[in-house]
Amino acid sequence: MIETKVAMSEKFENSSKDKNVRKLVENDNKFSSTCSTYLTLLGYSIGIADFWRFPFLLYRNGGGAFLIPFVIMIVVCGIPMYFLEYSISKFSGRGAYQLWDISPLFRGVGVAVSVAYGLYMIGSSIFRCWIIEFIVFAVREPIPWSHCNNEWNTPFCKDNTALVNTETNGSDTSLSTTFSNISIYSNSTDVSTAYTNVTTNVSVVATSISGTPMSAAEEFWQYQVLQLSSGVSDFSPVILRYFLYMFLFRLVILLGSWKSIKSIEKVIYVTATVPFIMTVAIFIRSLMLPGSADGIYYFFYPEFDKILKARVWIEATLMAFYTLAFGWGANLLLGSHADFKDNCLRTAIVLPIIDMLMAVFSGMVCFCVLGNMAHTYGVHVTKVINAGMATGMVAYITALTSFPLPQLWTSLFLISILLTGVDSQLIPLDMIMQLIGDLYPRARAGSRLYVLIGVSLVLFLVSLLLCNGAGAYIFLWNDWYGGAWVGPIVAFIEVVVVAWIYGMDRFNSDVIMMIGRPIPALLRVGTAFVSPIIIAVIFCTSIVEYIPPKYGSYSYPTAARILGWLIVALIMMPILTQALYILRKPGSSIVKKMKHYMKPLDTWGPCDVDKEEEFHEKKFKYNERTFRDLLYFNFFGDYPSNSAMCNILNQELKVLHKNGERVQI
Repeated sequence: MIETKVAMSEKFENSSKDKNVRKLVENDNKFSSTCSTYLTLLGYSIGIADFWRFPFLLYRNGGGAFLIPFVIMIVVCGIPMYFLEYSISKFSGRGAYQLWDISPLFRGVGVAVSVAYGLYMIGSSIFRCWIIEFIVFAVREPIPWSHCNNEWNTPFCKDNTALVNTETNGSDTSLSTTFSNISIYSNSTDVSTAYTNVTTNVSVVATSISGTPMSAAEEFWQYQVLQLSSGVSDFSPVILRYFLYMFLFRLVILLGSWKSIKSIEKVIYVTATVPFIMTVAIFIRSLMLPGSADGIYYFFYPEFDKILKARVWIEATLMAFYTLAFGWGANLLLGSHADFKDNCLRTAIVLPIIDMLMAVFSGMVCFCVLGNMAHTYGVHVTKVINAGMATGMVAYITALTSFPLPQLWTSLFLISILLTGVDSQLIPLDMIMQLIGDLYPRARAGSRLYVLIGVSLVLFLVSLLLCNGAGAYIFLWNDWYGGAWVGPIVAFIEVVVVAWIYGMDRFNSDVIMMIGRPIPALLRVGTAFVSPIIIAVIFCTSIVEYIPPKYGSYSYPTAARILGWLIVALIMMPILTQALYILRKPGSSIVKKMKHYMKPLDTWGPCDVDKEEEFHEKKFKYNERTFRDLLYFNFFGDYPSNSAMCNILNQELKVLHKNGERVQI
């Protein structure tokens, strides 16, 4: 008897020591503070897309006509999805791969999002090289995109001095003079020869805009930065200096990921705050420019005929997906590093709203400048710029040329934009490293540095394929296929698994365990019903309304389109292959195996070791739950009065009341 007591005592001591060790390991892999958590989440969400993608989509889709569905989708679909991803990963402490212990049949989703992010990192790295090219030229006196006396400029270039002229008459004179010069050039017999010589490497773009005035900033972007070739299969010219830019960028990302989240959160303290400060400065200066009010008016005033177009709603929804990053696994990764007791409800409401406001603010700053350009050129805001995906970039650098010490301000702003690009590469790289660590545990400890160097080297070498005249075509092609389809597909799987397989009732109990209160009714209904319906409708509509990608007037060849769809299939392949691999295991019928592997594994549970026993004691009651019970709970937040689950809960309440305890079910 005494020996038994001693053995039990030793077992308890060993269990306590094991818990203490696990707590130390968990704390070492968590954010250092709530402030750090918020800044890292914001730093990733408020990425470089808010400076180029959002203004471009809004400019293309009728200003306020795009803004209205974007805000609606953030609130109706974005907040519930953000809450789901952040909360479930924070509860389990698991990233994009191990999280699928919740339903192992879908474990391939974790591999799929990592593959998608790998392709994203390769395709988007070239954009960072373009920004570095801007930085290199920004220190020159005068700034090259403030005038039209550069070797890459065409006869149709418009000098930026008109844009910073606060005198209306002066602007008109400059404008008429410029158009007069264009008219003279267009009547000249030598213009075609001169124009061809200037734009040898950009003949496609030159042809598409021939006779159309462009700002000096636009021409710098088109002819010096991109140096577009004749098409996606034409890799000339090879831009060797971009090789160096790419190496330096990948080196910075490697160093920033050295110690996983502990080093990432320190980097983001800078990268998340500096761009906001610079944007505010540009906004104040932009308001002083003539015509800025016209730009703001177009930004907020919707073209009501466009609001009814399906394409506007599709692109607004995809932008909401892109900026909040749900369906990509990043929120799962960041949630796994958050403290177990962090208020996930507050975070899931505050973060999407701040991100939405920042995107809207960035777009408003951009349209202030576009309004000034339209005022100077004497045209409507929609006709003022031809820079396509670089609409935001061109507008910002144009505004900065009017600042005192423009070289300093422009350099600081471009560096801050580059820093936001660092954020959006650090998190995906850490997610890939986490996947490798989950699949090969030895790579998680002592070999992490070597694996990190190897992954970074592969990303660098493959990214070199974009350092040429076809880089912009490949960038847009990769974004069109790799970026547009992955998020909605994965997000739909996530919401169906959590809300309808795992169950909102279990998820609700998990949330109570973390923050001591249930999921609000609106959020519960939004997660279980509204979000999956919206995602399904948008996805189906996207397929019906599918338009092949185009870069300006350039249409991608059939082979590029087929390859794009093959890339989408390749990304989604791990989901299907992993499921088939699991179902092929020997055992009972396929239907029984599907039911079994859709249920959580025994290892699934809270990352807080103090809550494990409570979780595992209560999990068996859900074996009595029917689909009718779940449907009823998802809508009303309770079980039917005549259900087995209701009886079980009533028995639990009696026991708890008898013991004098209080609980929220």
